[in-house]
Amino acid sequence: METQELIIVEVFCQEYEIEVNFIRDLEAFGLIETIVQKEQRYFDKNQLATIEKIIRLHNDLNINKEGIDIILNLQEKENQLLEEIKYLRNRLGLYE
Repeated sequence: METQELIIVEVFCQEYEIEVNFIRDLEAFGLIETIVQKEQRYFDKNQLATIEKIIRLHNDLNINKEGIDIILNLQEKENQLLEEIKYLRNRLGLYE
């Protein structure tokens, strides 16, 4: 992976005023993935929105990691169901 697509965990934590251990806990719990290159820990920029959402859920609503995991899974399921509804509506439109 190119370093342009990666965000340094320590820099991210400084910007968002969170502990590096919080990111490590999220990774240990399986909510995010980090990459280690040259003794530096990174995460892919595609995870940025998810990590920001996790931080908001944790800090603003005081939701623990287990609750965050459930919320993220439910949102993913909702998105899958919405895609399925869209697909089925398109298929139904063929017969109208």
